[in-house]
Amino acid sequence: MLLEGVLAIFAQSFGLTYSWLNENLIAPFMAFTRGFEFAVVFMAAALFFAISVFLLLKQAKKLPKSYAIEIIDLYGEQVSIDGVRQTFATHDAAESYARMYRDNFGYQYRFKVVGITDPGKS
Repeated sequence: MLLEGVLAIFAQSFGLTYSWLNENLIAPFMAFTRGFEFAVVFMAAALFFAISVFLLLKQAKKLPKSYAIEIIDLYGEQVSIDGVRQTFATHDAAESYARMYRDNFGYQYRFKVVGITDPGKS
């Protein structure tokens, strides 16, 4: 009986303390932090966008400045043919010319597109 009374007092004091803390500490804190939900989501999205742009620009710096067509003859030696353009600013143009040269010269030469990071060297 004494134990039941002590347990009842403990349970009521715990319930009273819990409700007081909930009303005076937890509820106002949660109401205050709810105002920051939008800011947290916005900051996370902005951070994701900034990291994505940084990685994209970092990879763009690694791209070649120009492209060249390497011409390899039947013996596997690199040759240069008069009248054949070999340096290009874009990969699409170099690939297009390589296809055209492949069609024009047949199996006599192989044409391979390679990137050049320093345009002064070829």
